[in-house]
Amino acid sequence: MLNGQTGNYEIKRTSVSPDGSVTAAVAAQPSALGRGHPPIYSLGTISNGSFVPFAPLPQSLYSREYHGMAWFDDVQPDWIGNRFLIFEDKFGIAIVDIPNRQMLLDHVFMAYAESPTAHEWAAIRFRPTARMQEQLTDDFQDTLLLIDPMYAATHIREASESNFVGHLQAVQPGGVILAKPTWASDGSSIAVLTWKQRTVAAVRYDTKLRETARSPVELKVDRESALSTGLNEDFAAVAARILSDPTTFELTSPSSGPQTTYSPHQ
Repeated sequence: MLNGQTGNYEIKRTSVSPDGSVTAAVAAQPSALGRGHPPIYSLGTISNGSFVPFAPLPQSLYSREYHGMAWFDDVQPDWIGNRFLIFEDKFGIAIVDIPNRQMLLDHVFMAYAESPTAHEWAAIRFRPTARMQEQLTDDFQDTLLLIDPMYAATHIREASESNFVGHLQAVQPGGVILAKPTWASDGSSIAVLTWKQRTVAAVRYDTKLRETARSPVELKVDRESALSTGLNEDFAAVAARILSDPTTFELTSPSSGPQTTYSPHQ
């Protein structure tokens, strides 16, 4: 039914589950604002010859955290078994619970990383900053999220306008996260590098987001870089190297040795 028409919806593309039992469709309908305005996209299924949109997520108080649906027409999705349909791009992730016809995720993140061993993602929640805000406040804390489709499906009723990620496991690591999360090679843990009042720490969590280690890191990061409203991509390699070093979490206190200084403004 690709490029077909059902009522007021034009079917733009379809995706069939691995066993052929389930079909999802991306559809578009004309904007209520009339010609010259982009169409409104929806994700759903075909039932009795008509397009039926999947149950939507609640509205987010922070609108820029919502990814929108127009991108579904450009991104090739993947399936997890015959149940979950996954869309990914560099900004975020969308997940649909196909049998229950329910959107589980359509979020933008600061950064995210997929587990090397499972269909799970560790993500930094998009920061609720004003459009013209130049820096985060000194007391700002990021939120680390664990995206497990089955967990999200089970807890979807906990998502709300006031808590758009209420159906996801979440933890605040005690400061600003400096780079995207790093998974252990066996998928058993997640680590992040944090900054709080000029102190840098490596924090490790298990796959339930329970903290298992916290080690100080001898790394100087200037305040302007740490409190940037976006992640500094130039810092990604430094963070990845620290978090993947097996000795990082062996440290329990700073040593008296020389410190590494990182500042993109130098």
